Amino acid sequence: MVTILGIEVPNQLNELTVQQFETITTIHANTDLDAIDKHLQVFEFLGVPTIEWDNVEIEEFKEIVRNFNDIQSKPELVNTLEIDGYTYTAFEDKFKLSVKDTKHIEKIMHSKHKGYISELLAVLFKRTDLTKVEHYSDAHIKLKAKLIRELKAELAVPYLVEIGQKLSKHIPKDAPTEILE
Repeated sequence: MVTILGIEVPNQLNELTVQQFETITTIHANTDLDAIDKHLQVFEFLGVPTIEWDNVEIEEFKEIVRNFNDIQSKPELVNTLEIDGYTYTAFEDKFKLSVKDTKHIEKIMHSKHKGYISELLAVLFKRTDLTKVEHYSDAHIKLKAKLIRELKAELAVPYLVEIGQKLSKHIPKDAPTEILE
C-alpha cells in the first residue's frame, strides 16, 4: 500500500486484484489521455478524488507517481490454482504455450476489451476434471475469467511477460501467414 494525499491505495501486485490491474492497464493504454490525466484517473479509480489534486504542485505529483510505481516484488509463475474446490493447472513442469492456446490468446489480445487479461489466464488455466472441448468453450472461459478477476495481480504479470516473450520470439509481428503453413 502507498499513501496518496492521506488515502491508502493498493499499488503492489499482491494487493491489487487482477480486475483492478486490468482497469489500470486499460487507463494507461488510452491514447486519448496525456500522462498526467492517466495517473489522475488511476488514482481516482483507487479512491483518491480528483478534487484533492487542486493544490498539489507538479514536483509533489511526480514523487507520488514514482512512489506508486515502485513495485517491491517480482512474482513467479504459479502453475496451479484452487478455486471453489476445483483445481486449475496452467502447466506441469515448464510453461509452454500451445498453438491452440496461442490462437485463443491472440484473438483475445486483438480485441483488447476490458477484462482481457483475466481471459488470457482463463485460457491457460485448465480445470483438471474437464475435457478440452469443455475447457475452450466461450461460457467456460468467461466463467473462469470472472473467478480469476478476484485473484491478486501477482498471478497475471508473470504470464503477461511470458506470453509477450514467446509471441515476440516465435512469430514476428506482421509475419506473412505462409511461414506458418
